[in-house]
Amino acid sequence: MDTTNIQNDELILSQRILSGINSSHYQRIGAFVQNEYGKILSAHKESSSLSTLCDFTFGNPHNMALPTFLSSFHKYIEPLNVGWYGYCMATNPNTEPSRQIVALNLSKRFSPLSFQSEDIYLVKGNFGGLYTCISMLLNPNDEVIFPIPAWFCYEAMIISCQGISIEVNINLNTFELNLDEIKNKITDRTKILIINTPHNPTGKIYSSTTLELLSNILLEEYERRQQKYGHQAQPIWLVSDEAYNNILFNNNKFYSPAEFYPYTFLCYTYAKTLLNPGIRLGYIALSEKVPLNYRLLFQKYLPQTLIVNGFQVPDCVTQYLVQDIEKLAISIDIENLEKKLNSVLDILSSIGYEIPVKPEGTFYILIKSPLEDDQAFCRLLSKYNVLCLPGAVLAIPGYFRISLTANEDMIERSREGFKQAYEEAMSSNSNQAIQSDNK
Repeated sequence: MDTTNIQNDELILSQRILSGINSSHYQRIGAFVQNEYGKILSAHKESSSLSTLCDFTFGNPHNMALPTFLSSFHKYIEPLNVGWYGYCMATNPNTEPSRQIVALNLSKRFSPLSFQSEDIYLVKGNFGGLYTCISMLLNPNDEVIFPIPAWFCYEAMIISCQGISIEVNINLNTFELNLDEIKNKITDRTKILIINTPHNPTGKIYSSTTLELLSNILLEEYERRQQKYGHQAQPIWLVSDEAYNNILFNNNKFYSPAEFYPYTFLCYTYAKTLLNPGIRLGYIALSEKVPLNYRLLFQKYLPQTLIVNGFQVPDCVTQYLVQDIEKLAISIDIENLEKKLNSVLDILSSIGYEIPVKPEGTFYILIKSPLEDDQAFCRLLSKYNVLCLPGAVLAIPGYFRISLTANEDMIERSREGFKQAYEEAMSSNSNQAIQSDNK
């Protein structure tokens, strides 16, 4: 047998990239999509029954794109000058109005916190923003702390940048940050703390009290480092994942960690409020609370990080589009989203599902699985044409997540499926209890 052409992935591919791909969080979501979700979609596609599915798995749109978004998008396709379709880095004057209005709106929203346009960096979605911060800051074996459950790509990005991911469990009774555990996990090698608020998948908005206490922990650590290392001491950088900071329910107030802790990167994406994740558009923002020497440093190196990472700059038309998104407040109907939230909660609670904490923001609901094995329960749901994300995929076994991006018809059609799956699960639990008693 000729073995000369047999591939050895580890010899051909980068160990850095393979380590990210093989990270546990990324592998869990990959296995779920390939072995379960993808197969269900394929089977329904082959039988021409995709329209019967009630798909609550991911934050994909189930309605057509917003007309106001499409109108603005078409408007900016027409060039206004010869440089319209040129390279769109920070030095391009055509993109300056977009950065200016982002800085203006952030300053209004988080006043007295202030932002300047030179500290606004347009990036390819929140993924691009988070990866830019992580790759720019990390050296080999630097540690990054993040709470779990969490978005499934944090760990992969950290490891692919040769960092070490340090997980901290949230409080499962309240879905609050576990500040004591965060404090206990901090070492001299801690470089970054990632905080996601409102939180995916729990929908929790971290309070001003929580964020102020967190800031005190981080500032005390910086003071300790200054006493130990003198002028070489560096703070822990807080990377604030604020993808859902405009999706708030019941008039809840949102607080950004940047309001409390000066060494904060604010990362945002327009994909959630526009519900168009295929348009990769977001920004990184640094407030004037960040010391000037650091802001000047990042003004020099952050744009170059975007280039080195493969020109991770949004397409020019989408950069211009930011002006309209911000000026016109283009967004999905948050009131309608809240109606869908309440509708789903009413359906599930009437059936008997346990919802530990009502979401305060995001477009997700985290529900207690009637079966101990949440993956088995999600397979049971799929039997009744209802698709949800198992909590185990998000490192919170025993729960499952629903995405409210489903349309109203889908929500109503899912009622019977949720009911039948719940009843079957409870019957299974009852039978297991009887068998256990008879042993």
